[in-house]
Amino acid sequence: MVKAIIAGGSGFIGRHLSKKIKESGGEVVLLTRNLDPAVPYRQVKWDPKENGSTLEKEIQGYDLIVNLSGAGIDKKWSTSYKKEIEESRIESTAQLVNAINSAPVKPKYFVNASAIGYYGDVEGGTVDEGSKPGDDYLSNLCIRWEEEAGRVDRSVRLLIPRFGVILGRDGGAFPQLLRGASSGVSFNLKGKESWKSWIHIDDAVSSIIFMTGKGLEGAYNAVSPNSLRMEGLMNLISGELGKKIRIRMGPSVANLILGEGSRYSIFSGQNVLPKRLLEQGFTFKYPNIQETLKDLLHSTD
Repeated sequence: MVKAIIAGGSGFIGRHLSKKIKESGGEVVLLTRNLDPAVPYRQVKWDPKENGSTLEKEIQGYDLIVNLSGAGIDKKWSTSYKKEIEESRIESTAQLVNAINSAPVKPKYFVNASAIGYYGDVEGGTVDEGSKPGDDYLSNLCIRWEEEAGRVDRSVRLLIPRFGVILGRDGGAFPQLLRGASSGVSFNLKGKESWKSWIHIDDAVSSIIFMTGKGLEGAYNAVSPNSLRMEGLMNLISGELGKKIRIRMGPSVANLILGEGSRYSIFSGQNVLPKRLLEQGFTFKYPNIQETLKDLLHSTD
C-alpha cells in the first residue's frame, strides 16, 4: 500500500492522482493552504511561503512525497503574477526539500513536477530528455525548479516528470480550448504554427504510478508520443463539436487579451518525445489525439 503526501493535491493533476492512489488501496494526505471539509482525504494546512514549518514531522512514515504546486501559466501575466508563477514553484520545492532533508526517517521518493517548457521554443525537429534546455523565461524557470528539487538528500529517489499540455474535462488547457472551438476561434493567423505536446490526464497520472512503481529516477517527458500543431488540434476539436473555425487570432491580438503568457501557452511549443517512458515499457491508454478527444467529449465515465 502506497502512502503519499501530495502538495498541490487539490489541483487538476493532484485530484486525479489522489483518486488513483486511494482506489488502489493507498493512503493520501494533502498539503493545502485552505482546508476543505468536502475533500475525502486528510489535509494538513501548509503555506510554502512560511518558514519554520514542522513539515518534517508530517512526512514521517510516508513513501511518496509529490509536489504538484504551481500557479497556472494560462492567465494574463503581470509583474506580480510572474512573481507568483516563480514563487509557487521554487518556494514550495525548497520547503519540501528542506523538510525531507531534515526528517530523521526519509521517504523513498520525492516526485517534483516540471514542464516541457524546459526545452524552450523549438520550431523544427524533435526533443527528448537528452536535449539541451532552452533560454527563455519558462525554460530558465524550469531549470531553477529542477535544480531546487535536486538538493534533496541522495538517499531519496528523485523523479521529475516534465509534463506537456495536460488534457482533461475538469481542468488544464482543454476547457479553454473547448470554449475557443465552440466559438469558432483558433489561433496563429500570420503567426507560426506551434507544436503542442500533450497528454491525457489519465496517462499523466498513470505515468507517475508506473515510474515510482518501477523505481525510476531522473527526468522523464510525460507527453503522448504523437504531438500535433496547435491549429490542427483546434480543427480536430471543432470538428468533433460540428463547428467551423471562423476567427484565427494572431499573436498581437492574443497578447492584448491574454498578455505575455499567450506567447508561451499558445504560440510557443516543441515536438517532445517521451523517449525514456517508452524505453521503460510504459503503455499509453490514449496515444492519439483522436481517441483522447472522443473520450473527453463523448465518454460518460
